[in-house]
Amino acid sequence: MSTAIVMPKAGNTVEECLLSKWRIQVGEQVAIGQVIADIETDKSAIEVESTAEGTVLALFAQEGDLVPVLSNICAVGAAGEDYADLAPAGATPAAAEQAEPTVQATPKAVEPPPAPAAVGSAPLSPRARKFLEEQGLTLSALPPLSGSGAQGRIIEQDVRSAWEQSPRLSPVAASLAAAGQALPAAGSGLGGMILSGDMGSQAQTAAMPETAVPASAPAPGQVIEQPLSHIRKIIAGRLHESLSSMAQYTLCAEADVTGMLSLRERIKASREPLSLANINIGDMVMYAVIKALQKHPEMNGHFSDNVIRLHSAINIGFACDTPRGLMVPVLHNASLLSLGQMSNTVKNMAKQANEGKLNPDLLAGATFTVSNLGAFGITSFTPVINAPELAILGVGKTLLRAVRGKNGEIEHRDFIQLSLTMNHMVIDGAPGARFLQTLKAIIENFELVCIAG
Repeated sequence: MSTAIVMPKAGNTVEECLLSKWRIQVGEQVAIGQVIADIETDKSAIEVESTAEGTVLALFAQEGDLVPVLSNICAVGAAGEDYADLAPAGATPAAAEQAEPTVQATPKAVEPPPAPAAVGSAPLSPRARKFLEEQGLTLSALPPLSGSGAQGRIIEQDVRSAWEQSPRLSPVAASLAAAGQALPAAGSGLGGMILSGDMGSQAQTAAMPETAVPASAPAPGQVIEQPLSHIRKIIAGRLHESLSSMAQYTLCAEADVTGMLSLRERIKASREPLSLANINIGDMVMYAVIKALQKHPEMNGHFSDNVIRLHSAINIGFACDTPRGLMVPVLHNASLLSLGQMSNTVKNMAKQANEGKLNPDLLAGATFTVSNLGAFGITSFTPVINAPELAILGVGKTLLRAVRGKNGEIEHRDFIQLSLTMNHMVIDGAPGARFLQTLKAIIENFELVCIAG
């Protein structure tokens, strides 16, 4: 009896996942626990493991599809078993050629080769389409192709071979080629590039000359289009929604961190660092934010549908730059953690987010967010609120300032830059300023705050 494998529910807040890559093909044998696909949420990348064993009978989704969680994505069973009742409504089970096998069945009779695919109407496999997008190409920019897949389907190897062997075209020449003009054997441009003036000359499409610049090198003046990734679309939509639905304003201040830096050096030099050896200034500032939120609960909450919801639990989000884009892991119940516990947890979560392995549930539920760009040399900036939160704190780099001491002497001290963005629909300037005053006082007396707990 055939069995369905479903799109896993990658966290309580995830409703659909992007199927980014199949690791199996129709006809393959799979075992329980074998990785069969890579999927993405707007926040993480996940490997899908098989929950059944047997022959892959059908794939119900293509690479690049957004699939609802708990929907059937493939069928596994004994070869030849019926799987029709497992197919989701409207799904077209993937044929073997969609998996792009490298070995094809030998035809029983000799048939003429398929005619070159018509530009713009050729059936492209998902991998072939993805390859063209990665290279910033369209099918029309390549010589006419004969698809080597079943029924003339153009697969990745077809477009890759054509791309590697074809001469480079200027953008105007590429548009002329798309209009049907013939490509010359060689171009008059730099490195043999075909220019618009070369089009229409009598020549047969030929391979790139050995002296030509590699096809991967961008041409002068070339415009490369890069479609937004799934996660980038999500980020763009949320930031736009945040700015268009709130009256955001920012207050800036700075705090003396000379004492904090001195404490950090003493911790590093201590023989018994008490699990604080990896503490950095960013950790200390985040800990100070938690303490400040305990004194200003009006900053710790959400606003939506004209209702303010203040939270007793302090769930701190912290912005992370990852290879997949901006992510905001959330440290839940942060006020219950010691400084050492908070630091270790934050570093572990940041590592998992960077590797795309963080549980999606740990990327939701923040009541306040901190964004630290000090390590990039940024002095101050205007962070955008992570809706529906009420505020976000931007942390900049430490600057050395000359200040006058109590007895009139001039001394140099280190100050960290703080930028607090708030929703003016909920929080006025004075409450925001009072929060910054409290945060500044905690930072400047950090050692006393740690002793007091």
